[in-house]
Amino acid sequence: MRHDQEGPPGDPLSGLLDQVRRSLRDLGGGAPASYIPELSRVDPDLFGLSLCALDGQVYGSGDTQVPFTVQSVSKPFVFALALADRGLEEVLTRVGAEPSGEAFNSIRLEPGTGRPPNPMVNAGAIVTTSLVAGDTPEARFDRILDGLSAFAARPLAVDEAVYASERATGDRNRALAYLMHNAGSLTGDVEDQLDVYFRQCSVLVTCDDLAVMHATLAAGGVNPVSGTRVVAPRHAQHVLAVMATCGMYDASGQWMLQVGMPAKSGVSGAIGVALPGQFGIGVFSPPLEEKGNSVRGIAACHLLSDQFGLHLMRASVPERRPMPPRSLDPAPLRSLRHRPRDQRAALEAHPDRIRVHVMQGDLDFATAEQTLRAARELPAAVGWFALDLTRVGRIEPVAADLLRALGENLRGRDVRMVLADPDQRQAMVHAADEFPDLGRALESCEDAFLTDLGIDPAAPVPLADCDLFGRVDPDLRAALADAFDTLRLADGDSVAPPARQLRERIVLWYVESGRLAVCADTAKAVPALRTWSAGPGAALTPADFPARIARRVLAERDTVCRTLTASGLVRLRALAPEAVAHLERAPLEGADTVDRPDAG
Repeated sequence: MRHDQEGPPGDPLSGLLDQVRRSLRDLGGGAPASYIPELSRVDPDLFGLSLCALDGQVYGSGDTQVPFTVQSVSKPFVFALALADRGLEEVLTRVGAEPSGEAFNSIRLEPGTGRPPNPMVNAGAIVTTSLVAGDTPEARFDRILDGLSAFAARPLAVDEAVYASERATGDRNRALAYLMHNAGSLTGDVEDQLDVYFRQCSVLVTCDDLAVMHATLAAGGVNPVSGTRVVAPRHAQHVLAVMATCGMYDASGQWMLQVGMPAKSGVSGAIGVALPGQFGIGVFSPPLEEKGNSVRGIAACHLLSDQFGLHLMRASVPERRPMPPRSLDPAPLRSLRHRPRDQRAALEAHPDRIRVHVMQGDLDFATAEQTLRAARELPAAVGWFALDLTRVGRIEPVAADLLRALGENLRGRDVRMVLADPDQRQAMVHAADEFPDLGRALESCEDAFLTDLGIDPAAPVPLADCDLFGRVDPDLRAALADAFDTLRLADGDSVAPPARQLRERIVLWYVESGRLAVCADTAKAVPALRTWSAGPGAALTPADFPARIARRVLAERDTVCRTLTASGLVRLRALAPEAVAHLERAPLEGADTVDRPDAG
């Protein structure tokens, strides 16, 4: 029987999990555990993959809601409860913290003390179960069940059939328990201690539960779904350390070498993974390899680690600390493009069409996932989603993959994603258009929106046809326009003479066609850093031009400008004083003065 439930439609992260699961669902090899009869009856085709972010959002693919018994994946969480109830020092007097290099049911104990090597092997787990607070076996198990439920953020229950099967076939665990009891590391009634342990292993969970439980460890003991602190940060830290060195039994060293994330496996086919400060993962697939680990589960974790660059030991010298991304209210956000009145009016009438999302610091899984959430909650009116990467340092592979998937997802929703990235890393080049600054990214969005409205922002606007002269007679408008000089610039030309000289004799600039921009004075034809740009129909005054020698005005394409000198203005005033009065007011009244932070 094939199980092909996939993540929520349109969710990029679930889509990536779907890709991983689909690529491995036909992977053969292994078989469900047979030494516990109830486990051998589980459908071997079951395969689920879940991920829980540290804000509590759970993503999944496949059989994520199918219940199965937690088995040995319970060990880290019961270890955490024992630490909370007894403290690290007391726990370490009864169970070690060293890798055993042997199978999960190893009988090796420390000479002289009888301590089992670590809490992740069966012997060590039996001891840590006995250390959980409770005056009776029933009270101790209630504490464990309540604790596991707190880690999962929902009430959990026991599979009574599996519990009975565990008890009936648990002779090796009994032998381990009696050996430790004889050595003094396990105290109390052996059968009572074993009964609690067998019940603990028979608690039912799902892939989603495991993801939430491990996300709680990754978050330092705070459950990201419920917001409740389950264990102290130091206890979560100690558990993750032991998981990293011992969680995969005698394959733990190879696991950390190749996958590089703290993990714990169980013979039901479950694997739980916690990446500190990032997320928790739950995987379920019953067929096991010879060491007792899920075949498809191991392959999925390998693939996720390789594809997303998740290895804990990956060299990471942050240029900037990750900071929460933020979506800016679209109403006041505009580029610094000087536009004619009709274009400004159209943009101001539809302020909700463009949304800007600012990202800061190094981009990792957490910040990328929050961006996916922001995109998923975009209002229906939004047609352009601009990501500002101006303050971003390094982009982790997992973040690049998620943002690339987001671009593809938005494209399917008829939303265009654009990037403002001065480093031009092209991390998402196939999914979004990229610009060197937010100003140009916003200009592109605005131009596209105006085009959708039937307004061509690049269409030439002859001076005689503009609104600079008010409502004067067309013949007089033509005469007024003739009083302006004409300046033709080729793409990449600088305006000459220098702006400080132009300021002395030119009182008005008008762009008939092409585009001007104030840019940093570098060797590039069109430098990345710009103060403003002006397209057809834009009127500029000397105040718009740079005072600093380090900046210059460039034509970003073949451009025709009309300029009016001070002496020309005197002649026009004699010809049509009312029109000139309107002309003198128009550049100031029409100036694009919208307060838009960091447009570049």
